[in-house]
Amino acid sequence: MKGAPVPRWRGQPYRILFPLGLALSWAGTLHWLLHAAGLLANYRPVFHAIGQVQGFMTCFMLGFLLTAIPRRTETSPPSPLEMSAAVAAPVGATLAAWFGWLAVSQLAWIFGMAVLVLFVVRRLGSRSAGRRAPNSFVWIPVSIVMGIAGSVMTAAVGLAGEELLWIHDLGRHLLLQGMFLGLVVGVGGMLLPRITRLESSADAAPGMRDRLARAGHLAGAAALVASFLVESFVSLRGGYALRAALLIVLLVMSARLWRLPAAPGWHRRLVWLSAWMLPAGYILAALFPAQKKAGLHVTFIAGFALMALSVGTHVTLAHGGYRRLVSGRPWQVPLFGALLLAAAGLRMLVDFDQARFYPWLGAAAAAFVAGTLLWASLVLPRIGRDATGDERVPAAGDEGTAR
Repeated sequence: MKGAPVPRWRGQPYRILFPLGLALSWAGTLHWLLHAAGLLANYRPVFHAIGQVQGFMTCFMLGFLLTAIPRRTETSPPSPLEMSAAVAAPVGATLAAWFGWLAVSQLAWIFGMAVLVLFVVRRLGSRSAGRRAPNSFVWIPVSIVMGIAGSVMTAAVGLAGEELLWIHDLGRHLLLQGMFLGLVVGVGGMLLPRITRLESSADAAPGMRDRLARAGHLAGAAALVASFLVESFVSLRGGYALRAALLIVLLVMSARLWRLPAAPGWHRRLVWLSAWMLPAGYILAALFPAQKKAGLHVTFIAGFALMALSVGTHVTLAHGGYRRLVSGRPWQVPLFGALLLAAAGLRMLVDFDQARFYPWLGAAAAAFVAGTLLWASLVLPRIGRDATGDERVPAAGDEGTAR
């Protein structure tokens, strides 16, 4: 769409939202580190979860979607209201959680996600769109609605009493796991081949074949929700195993993850590895249900967090025109990847060696913070400005992530 020039903060939302997400990740993790070191008396697990998922991960999700969807569909960028909601929701949710205002925290986040749903639906369904999004993008609004439903269930039932605790737990699963799993599946079929092998994805087309494809994706989303019901009411181990199987079928198969990254650039290897860590964490949780948090943190840290930072690296460098860094081997990339993998391993030891709970907890938090600091040293100096000179030309096939 052509018209008046769009301010950078709306045309490239990742430039604001990625640094904001990084700051919120430090808020949630430093609180963990200070408690393990004995410098903070009270540990607030609810604040940690909200800060990491509804703060850090939400900012990276918003930064990517608000940048990629208008580019892919050739529609208008987010409006000032939509950008304001995108910034206010994760900050408001995290800040309110620190003071223990759970209902306020969730209301702030739900408002931002409701605005995001409208943004997504309008762009994906716009008649003026220059391109149609892939069929798998039906996961995006469905996943966000899944998160909103989980947030409502978590906050509302938390005020209702113990007899409805199962609804609270189900809502927590949908919010902390279901939404981001759905988003990874929905976007990953396009994004993972694009980043790792420079392969483009086909646009959706009118016709029965594409309608059936979208129906298949919706059936996959229903199966994902069902896995949480299995976990809650049938078998803890069975729920994790079903989720791992779904990820292997829906993500690994659609993105053909058995194929190694073929394009040059170290961060592409981390994107590929993080995708495998998602089902790996659930397989571990199914094998060791008594230490389920160990497996879940493999999914959270080595899967979600590593993917967010690795994709964030690609988005920033590719959109900024840093050709040599996109195709090269910046020293920070293997180090921040190794530190996040170490953080996941150390966090596993918290559950397998509870006699040393605090040393492992502190070491995991320190490794995570160190990894994000290395990421920041590579990305933040370049997120506010485009490349110049020889670095200005994008690498072949890397003009963006939404092609």
